[in-house]
Amino acid sequence: MTAKKVLKGSTKRKIKVFAILLTCSFMAWLISQLSETYTDQVTFKLNYVRVPDTLLLMGASQDDVSLAVRGSGWQFLGSRFSSGTLNINLSKVTYNRGRFFLGEQNYREQLSSALPDAMSVVRWNTDTLFFEFSRLVSKKVPVIPEIELNLAQDYLLERDLEIMPDSVLITGPEKELDTLMAVRTEAVELNEVSESFSRTLRLIRPASLTQTRYNAAEVVVKAEVFRFSEKILEIPVEVINLPEGTQIRTFPNTVEVLCKARLETLKSITSSEFRAEADLGEAQDASPFLPVRLVQQPENVPSIQLLQRQVEYILKRE
Repeated sequence: MTAKKVLKGSTKRKIKVFAILLTCSFMAWLISQLSETYTDQVTFKLNYVRVPDTLLLMGASQDDVSLAVRGSGWQFLGSRFSSGTLNINLSKVTYNRGRFFLGEQNYREQLSSALPDAMSVVRWNTDTLFFEFSRLVSKKVPVIPEIELNLAQDYLLERDLEIMPDSVLITGPEKELDTLMAVRTEAVELNEVSESFSRTLRLIRPASLTQTRYNAAEVVVKAEVFRFSEKILEIPVEVINLPEGTQIRTFPNTVEVLCKARLETLKSITSSEFRAEADLGEAQDASPFLPVRLVQQPENVPSIQLLQRQVEYILKRE
């Protein structure tokens, strides 16, 4: 081995030893510095949680807080990599003299509890947080389905549309709910319907309801559709409010009623299940006609049409 190679190897070893000693010296200095106690400024973004159920948070006096925090260098080193958001619990918010606020003691305890145990808050930029709340109210309103239903020829609905649920509970600021009397669904058009159906429809939230919540987002609308048959019945006309000592004759003395229903239903209905009345008290002086209305009819017939809505009459004194 030449002298030149020996000298080169000795130089490399010296450099390695020096680097190790320098690193150890730096680490010792760093540990010493991180073990010291420091006071530093830390800023947190405030996130308000656990708002009372009867209140809606509209605004706060602060969106963030600056703290003077005392702790060791190790703790500050760790805190630099922690979240910059601090949750503030509003379950114990206080109301006094027309204002909502979180008192100094509760606020300070929450600030302190968010820091590591060995760190402490020296001071902060405000003692009390103030809030703007709107009181929440709830009410139940009916659902109105926006359905344009066009049935196929010779088909009818068995009964009215079934809506499930037929009403929803809405919760929001009183000023938003004052004029809201019903909730509507999305609009749909169904044409040439000849079969029973079930549709899920979204509930529409008006743009003005920015803070209102629904307890349901959609409803189910059902309808039973059937092919109908027809039957015409003759119903006697009964005249009411006839003065004592007076007789009356109507022309005709019966009216026809057109019934549309299932064939098995039509087979069982009779004219005795109907009652048609003409009220003499509604007679017009210059008119020889009396209006006629149905005052009794069976509930199991979906469509009933009175074909004559008036009759002529003649009065006769006894």
